[in-house]
Amino acid sequence: MLDAAFLVVALAGLGWALASQAGALRSAWHRLDAGDVLAAAGWAALGLVAQLVSWRALLASAGPVPSFADSADVYFRAQLGKYVPGGVWTVVGQARFGGAHGVSRTRGTVVALGALAVLLVVGGAVAVVGLLAGSPGAVTRWWWLLPLVALGATALAPPVLDRLLALGLRVLRRPGDAVEVHGGQVARSAGAALAMWVAFGLHATALVAALRPVTAADALLTTGAFALAWVVGLLVVVAPAGAGAREAALVVALGPLLDRPDALLVALVSRVLMAVLDAAAAGVAAGTAGALRRRAGRRTAGA
Repeated sequence: MLDAAFLVVALAGLGWALASQAGALRSAWHRLDAGDVLAAAGWAALGLVAQLVSWRALLASAGPVPSFADSADVYFRAQLGKYVPGGVWTVVGQARFGGAHGVSRTRGTVVALGALAVLLVVGGAVAVVGLLAGSPGAVTRWWWLLPLVALGATALAPPVLDRLLALGLRVLRRPGDAVEVHGGQVARSAGAALAMWVAFGLHATALVAALRPVTAADALLTTGAFALAWVVGLLVVVAPAGAGAREAALVVALGPLLDRPDALLVALVSRVLMAVLDAAAAGVAAGTAGALRRRAGRRTAGA
C-alpha cells in the first residue's frame, strides 16, 4: 500500500514537471529537429545506465547485489521520488524497494546516501574542469567551486564517508548495524559517475549544437554547466527534482555560449527529456524485472 502511494505521488510530481514545460516543447518543435532531440535523449539514457552502475558499485559493499534487472527496478522506481518535494524520497524509496531483494533498510539507506555523495562530488569536479577549461575567464566567476570540490573529495575517503553516513543514519533515524563502504567500491562508483556526467554533458551539448556550432571547448563548457546546474538543483531540496533552480543555474552557466532565450530553451528541453526518460526507465525496469521473475517462476513450476 505504501509502495503504491509512493509511486502515485511521485508520478503526480513527474506529471506536473512535464506539464509545466509545455511551452518549451512548443518552442522546441520549431527550433530543434527530431535528430537533435533523439541524440540528446540517447546520451541522457546512457547517463542513466551509468548512474545505476554507480549505485550498484556501492551496493556491493557488505552484502550481495540483486541481479541487474532487479537493481534497475529498485533504483529507477526510487528515482521517481525526486519529483516529490523534500529531497529524501529517493533515499526512502531505495531503502524500501530494496527490501524485496534482500537489501536491509539500513544498507539501502547507507548506499543511497553514499551514491548521492559520490554523484555530488564527481559532479562538482566535472563542473570545475568543464567551466574552467571551456572558458578561461570563468575562474573569476566560479573560483569558489575549487575549495568545495576539494572538501567533497576528502569526504569520499572511506573513513570519513563512513562517519558521515553513520551521521546520516542517525538523522534519518534508521536503526541497525553499521554498514561500511570500501575504497574499491567508492572508486568504481566514482568512475561510473564520471561516465554519467560525460553522457549527460553530451546530452546537453547535442541541444546546444542544434542552436549554434560547437567546438570541443564549447562541449567542455556545456558539460561543466550541466553538472553545476544538476548539483545546484539537487541541493535545493524544496523543489521537485530541483525544478527552477537547475534551469536558472544552467542559463547562467551557459552565458558564454548562448543568449538567455536560447539557454533557457536548452534548459527546459533538457528538463522534459530527463523527466520522460526517468518515467520510461522506471517503467521498462519494472516490466523487465517482472517478466524475468514470471519466467523463472514458470521454469521452477515446470521442473
